[in-house]
Amino acid sequence: MLPNIRRWFAYARWANDHMLEACDTLPEGALTRADGSSFGSIAGTLEHLYGADWIWLERFHGVSPTSFPAKDTLHTVADVRAAYAALYERREAWLAALPAEQLTKPLAYRNLKGEAFSLPLGEVLYHVANHATYHRGQVMQAVRQAGGTVTSTDYFLWLRTNTGSA
Repeated sequence: MLPNIRRWFAYARWANDHMLEACDTLPEGALTRADGSSFGSIAGTLEHLYGADWIWLERFHGVSPTSFPAKDTLHTVADVRAAYAALYERREAWLAALPAEQLTKPLAYRNLKGEAFSLPLGEVLYHVANHATYHRGQVMQAVRQAGGTVTSTDYFLWLRTNTGSA
């Protein structure tokens, strides 16, 4: 299970990088322009993606945050990249040190409302690695609609370029 989880996080990072490359092609003002989406703009969706990853990483370290860290602070694609660079460094170090036997043990945490939950760590990690898939699709569609250029973030493409198979 642990090698699969590490693979899914490597894929998610690669896909996020492609998403941010697409955001770099946006016309002036499109990143923060209100677009009627769930998070108000492409920048709002990027803040949600980063914030969710940050919250889960904090939970993996035994802290249950009570709010998102990035509300209205990630104004440029460079801001998002910088925030993720620090997060990736912490998360990859944590994943590298994670013992496989820990995956079946419960992760106790509180959601943003303070409600207590407990789920097997391995299942939570699959959720976290997969969470951004839906929102990356939203961002890519919004980038395309705003006149930017998108590339595929398909898992099979990642497999072909990173493992030589699929």
